[in-house]
Amino acid sequence: MNLHLSKNCTLFFLLMTFIFTNAQTIEEEVAKKSCECIQMKVSTNGQISKAETQKCVTKSGDEVLKSKDLQEVKRLTKNMEEVVKRLKIIYKMVEKCLPNSQ
Repeated sequence: MNLHLSKNCTLFFLLMTFIFTNAQTIEEEVAKKSCECIQMKVSTNGQISKAETQKCVTKSGDEVLKSKDLQEVKRLTKNMEEVVKRLKIIYKMVEKCLPNSQ
């Protein structure tokens, strides 16, 4: 009986570890979508305007929030300071996928 419990606990631990390591934060989701958008909008000379970059981030943020549960969206957006912090994190992540010329 003890061995059976031990196996179940180990399986549960591995499953939870797998779930949490594959979970993306809201910031990561928005940044990933933003980078995909930016890659599609980069001009032939390898540049993208600041306005286009902002549009990509805004559009991506909207898409990610629309895919979430309403309660989670309320939790994520109820505190303006937290929203600003998240945006700073997102823009820091997005900088990595911008063309070098910017």
